[in-house]
Amino acid sequence: MESVTEPTTQTTPISTVIEPQALYNDRDFWEKLLSIDIHFIKDRIEYLLYEFGTKEPCNRFDIGNSIEFIINEYITAAGFQTSELPNAKRFDVNVHDYKPLSIKYSSCGDITLHNSNSTINKDMEMKDTILLTPEKIYLITNAELAKHQIDIQDYIQNTGDSLKLKRKIVKILHDKQYPFMHDIHINHYKKECKNRLCSKLFYQQVMKEYNDKLNSQQQLPI
Repeated sequence: MESVTEPTTQTTPISTVIEPQALYNDRDFWEKLLSIDIHFIKDRIEYLLYEFGTKEPCNRFDIGNSIEFIINEYITAAGFQTSELPNAKRFDVNVHDYKPLSIKYSSCGDITLHNSNSTINKDMEMKDTILLTPEKIYLITNAELAKHQIDIQDYIQNTGDSLKLKRKIVKILHDKQYPFMHDIHINHYKKECKNRLCSKLFYQQVMKEYNDKLNSQQQLPI
């Protein structure tokens, strides 16, 4: 049975991120975060992957965004206040009294840190990141990497229009006994997946709202 607090999330439609206050350090944040059962994340993501999956290319962006929402809800369930950052470069969530974070999910291969939208990538910096793989969840911060003598630049690759993190960083984190990682073991259900379309569900929900307003005789803005 999950024990959670009421989420407090705001959406911040800005392109820059205000420097956070340092009430929590990395260890404080990590320990408080893991006070919530990891199944909060695992069960929700497994449902997404079972019902929708990423076999259909049009689903991939929506599934990625949905996983970001799940991680954000997990953070707020642990008692943090957050602001979603839909328009901020390189960050996905600002955790109040801690710092802004990037959120990445990667099932295999190198990890895309950011894309440059068909322009030449000139940004070679990895932001502090919550990385989720099928096996573990990680909090990767530049400060903690430095403490363990891990030079992240050794594992960064500029592919021209994107910046990638080589997957062998996962093994390095294990070899160095990096402290901020935790087992999760997400099942992908690749054979069993229903491959429903996210866009179809979105359409059905919009039409439900539309019909509800029609039936209640509300004035439509059209």
